[in-house]
Amino acid sequence: MASMNLSVVTPTGAVVESEISEATLPGAAGVFGVYPQHQPALIMLGGGLMSYTGPDGGGELLIRGGVAEISGDTLLVITDHALSPDEADRTEAESVLASAMSALEAAEFLDDSTLMRLSTDQRYAETVLKTAGH
Repeated sequence: MASMNLSVVTPTGAVVESEISEATLPGAAGVFGVYPQHQPALIMLGGGLMSYTGPDGGGELLIRGGVAEISGDTLLVITDHALSPDEADRTEAESVLASAMSALEAAEFLDDSTLMRLSTDQRYAETVLKTAGH
């Protein structure tokens, strides 16, 4: 079975280093899959659940924005925020969701960058509330 290397990195260091056979990530424009020998790409990430499987099992991470670089046999995920669903804080997610929804409702005009950040926060928080502690 073909495989590729996965690295998930945050400002505090590596979160995951694993050999995988597939991954599903929350892109800024929707969920997408990555498999070995995928076309090279640089993809903006949104917020939500990232999952991956490989010869030694798999895992899930909640991520909040960032980029994914697919190159050769490597998937590199660079994000400010990545944690397992068991580590997620529901209270924080409720606060993030309330803040994002309030800003979206109050705004008369949002530039692309602000809209993307608020949408990422909203999707991340909704995913935490659905998956945390499952």
